[in-house]
Parts: sequence; structure tokens; C-alpha cells
Amino acid sequence: MKSKWIFYKGVKILFADYSGFKTDAAALQIENDAVDAVVCQQAPCSVLCISDVRDTVASSEAMAIIKNSAKRTNPYVRKQAVIGVTGVRRVLADAVVRFSGQKLSLFDDMESAQEWLVSE
Repeated sequence: MKSKWIFYKGVKILFADYSGFKTDAAALQIENDAVDAVVCQQAPCSVLCISDVRDTVASSEAMAIIKNSAKRTNPYVRKQAVIGVTGVRRVLADAVVRFSGQKLSLFDDMESAQEWLVSE
């Protein structure tokens, strides 16, 4: 699993590393399943998460994986930041937000995402 727990300003954040999968939906599914297993072991509404989707193609297969994941993990996620979403992919990400009901924001860089997650 590429994904891991990180700390920012003393706050625990799950870094879901979905970057670099290009068009490999099978590898994305494996990583996503591992991340979902970790998230679903946490207390409800407790997980702060950054998903990095840079260099992963937003194919219909990839979007189905992400939508299903959002539905499964929604009860456990307090806030989610996503980095690496640009252009048309940003429109698709907005669709995932509407579908999942998760509190999710899109960012251009890791530091901005981390700052948003630890704010409140």
C-alpha cells in the first residue's frame, strides 16, 4: 500500500496516494480497497484524508471505484481534501462530491490541503 498516515501540525491525516496509476484501474482498485479497509476501522466521522490523484486518469472505471469508495467510507470521514484535480477532472470530482455527501475540497498543492484539514 502506497498510502499512509502522516502528521501535520500534530494532527493525524490519512494520505491516500492514488497518484501515478495512469489508466491502470486494477492497481487503483487494489490501493483503494486497502485505503477503505483502514478508513472503515476508524471511529465514525473521525478521519481527515488527503487523496492525491495526480497522474491517474479519470476514466469511467476509475470514477466508479472512487464513487463506490466514497459511499463506503462516508460515515468515517470528517473532512477530505483532494489534490491533482484539474480541468474536466474537476467537474467529475464535483459529481463525486454531490454523490457522496462528503465534506470535500479540491486543492492545487499538499500544504493548502493540509492547512484546510487542520483548520476549524
